[in-house]
Amino acid sequence: MQFYFIDTNKQVTDAWSKVFEGIPNVSVLNDSIFEHPCDAIVSPANSFGYMNGGIDFVISKNLGWHIEKRLQKIIREKYYGELLVGQAEIVSTDHASFPYLISAPTMRLPMTILRTPNVYLCMKAILALLQYGKFADGQQIKDKVNSVAIPGLGTGIGQFPPILCARQMRIAWEDVMNEKHTTEKG
Repeated sequence: MQFYFIDTNKQVTDAWSKVFEGIPNVSVLNDSIFEHPCDAIVSPANSFGYMNGGIDFVISKNLGWHIEKRLQKIIREKYYGELLVGQAEIVSTDHASFPYLISAPTMRLPMTILRTPNVYLCMKAILALLQYGKFADGQQIKDKVNSVAIPGLGTGIGQFPPILCARQMRIAWEDVMNEKHTTEKG
């Protein structure tokens, strides 16, 4: 699976370049996320699926407002109305350039997230969903999603410093991609 960390904020992309240096399936791009089609685009939304602010507004404007309604329906039915920080969900977009959207909240409601592990929890949820998640029909997500576009997590409305964002994302990467959760057999 190829990961594209894409943001227009050079401080964010510089931090990613430093922290993810040498990771072969991660590409860092200082550009508009919409210039680089992928199988899935990440929305670091809030827990209620409102996509009317920050990067989520731009995603809705570019991919369609129906995605917000679709996401909120899933959140109501599957998560009792609230997708917690540390959880992630995938929805189809009906868009040719980004067929799927992964919603992974960095915050419960729009707010600053300084001094929180929220970016780590968000990234961990994204990676776990991609590695181990299944679609409603039982098909593994990783069998359908081969490329993912991820913007800065919490670096907009959340006001999370870019270098801390990159570091928390890398710790989550190590934990999930290197299966740090497994225990010794015995």
